[in-house]
Amino acid sequence: MKNSSVITKLLIILPTLTVLVYFGAQTWRYFTEPAVVTTVYEYCAEQLLTLNGFVVRDEEVVACSEPLVELTRAEGERVAKGRRIATVYQSAEALTTEQNAAALSAQLAQLRSAKTAANDTEAALRLDSEIEDGIVTLRAALADGDYAATEDASSALKTLVLRREYAYRGGGSDLDGRIAALEGEIAALRASASGSASAVTAPFAGTYSAVADGYERVLTPAALETMTVADFAHVAPEPVSSTVGRMIRGESWYYVAAVQEEAVQKLAEGQELLLAVSGVDVPLPVTVARLGAPDGGRRLLVLRGTAYLSSVSMLRAQSAELILERIDGLRVPKNAVRIDEAGQTGVYCRLGRQVWFKPVRLLYQGEDYCLVLPDEINAKRESDYILYTLRAGDEVIVSPRAMENGKVLEQ
Repeated sequence: MKNSSVITKLLIILPTLTVLVYFGAQTWRYFTEPAVVTTVYEYCAEQLLTLNGFVVRDEEVVACSEPLVELTRAEGERVAKGRRIATVYQSAEALTTEQNAAALSAQLAQLRSAKTAANDTEAALRLDSEIEDGIVTLRAALADGDYAATEDASSALKTLVLRREYAYRGGGSDLDGRIAALEGEIAALRASASGSASAVTAPFAGTYSAVADGYERVLTPAALETMTVADFAHVAPEPVSSTVGRMIRGESWYYVAAVQEEAVQKLAEGQELLLAVSGVDVPLPVTVARLGAPDGGRRLLVLRGTAYLSSVSMLRAQSAELILERIDGLRVPKNAVRIDEAGQTGVYCRLGRQVWFKPVRLLYQGEDYCLVLPDEINAKRESDYILYTLRAGDEVIVSPRAMENGKVLEQ
């Protein structure tokens, strides 16, 4: 029994000693190894407010419930009043005929372009290079999944290939014959489809969107003027059926969300900010259009944008981040910031093999870093001013050891 008790004690003591030795060794290495340095660089910190809300526009659904529709406008495209936005076909055969005529028209345009360039010797010499560039452009569009850009790049590449073919063959009557034949085919197709299609036109000048979601008459700029937090919570779409989409008036759009009251205490109506919206590549400039009255600890926030309407023409229920503040400075590790004997805040930097203290002013503290700017330096000589001014590219020292100006670091 006694031997068993001793063994039990050893089993308890040995792991404890192992842990103590390990941490002792780590502490010794931490204080004796050469100083660790990291590079200072320019950085922008953002204070963000996460939002979940709706994009609102002054829009109108274009009534159309026909199944055989061909849209003729791109998402976010500007359209004049009375101009065609879609074509409605009476039968599948009529739609197929029009699609065939459109494909032949594209070929005709390519042939005419090839004919124009056939006798241009200088242009012919550049064709190989242009074709290589066209292939690269087409591959990039395919990789990005941008089908509109893919179609444009494909059409341009076909035109280049035709131009190259006829430039080296010298054009001739063969090209003229093919153009005449295509013109005849297109005319025959158009004639056979005459009267089997009708146009859907824009009711007013504005921006086209191919989607109608039922919020068009529920979420309006006028509704935002009196909407409450309770109203926002019960927003729901109306039934809608349109195979054509909607038209948007003007250039303004809005974003509305219900937020915690304390999160918007520093905001004021008319304040200009940036809104980062999911799916949009750049932050969008917005103005605080309205701050609703407090309601159960929440307030309605309405933002107004007057640019990038085409980028938000299809968006509705959308998460976003409101950029409340952007702070630019020099980024340094938080544990590199020191206070010297005189009570001055700064960082120690390695210059060659020596250490120099550079005063800084704290702008912002992140989780593991600080943003700083060089503090005011009282120096009579220009060389001293340069020496003690922190700049991007400097090497700041991250070390628990005591430092002093002019100290020589160990190798």
